[in-house]
Amino acid sequence: MTALEEMTPKVEQYSIDEMFLDITGIDGCEDFEHFGRRLRAHVLATTGLTVGVGMGPTKTLAKSAQWASKEWKQFKGVLALTTRNPKRTATLLQNQPVEEIWGVGRRIAKKLNIMGIENALQLSRAHPALIRKNFSVVLERTVRELNGESCIPLEEFAPAKQQIVCSRSFGERITSKLAMQQALCQYATRASEKLRGERQFCRRVGIFH
Repeated sequence: MTALEEMTPKVEQYSIDEMFLDITGIDGCEDFEHFGRRLRAHVLATTGLTVGVGMGPTKTLAKSAQWASKEWKQFKGVLALTTRNPKRTATLLQNQPVEEIWGVGRRIAKKLNIMGIENALQLSRAHPALIRKNFSVVLERTVRELNGESCIPLEEFAPAKQQIVCSRSFGERITSKLAMQQALCQYATRASEKLRGERQFCRRVGIFH
């Protein structure tokens, strides 16, 4: 993440191994995919890790491009979708199953399949109001994003967590009260460390098995 921030400071860490980068203005300096290759090389040189790079005018299209960068080996891990090449975007979306679209799970994909929508291109051509009526405003937003309308802004600062969970599998069966107390203390300590790291307060503590 630090290596990526060195290339463009406006970022959003999406997960433990994914990050969105705002590359506004990059096109005025160099080709998008050339920048993507430089970014990929920088991460490799800094960390020894290989990353895939997908670029697009919206978060959803960027995620689709990242998916395709792995599926289409000829792009060598870097693929950009731009308004100047609508044919590439259409070809990619036509080959991307709906279940592979960012934010579309298997349950929603099955319902879309019943409606005759099997790939991302077909979803992009669906009427947003119809999608909202049959699904949700979230999927409607996905349709708009697939059409190049940015609906999901970059979150530079992650919102505070609503809950902290510390769960682990025991290495062996616990049969004594003392061993259980020690395990619970260990997990509670780790949860407290995370809580302090977030600078938050706790209203309730729950234990489950």
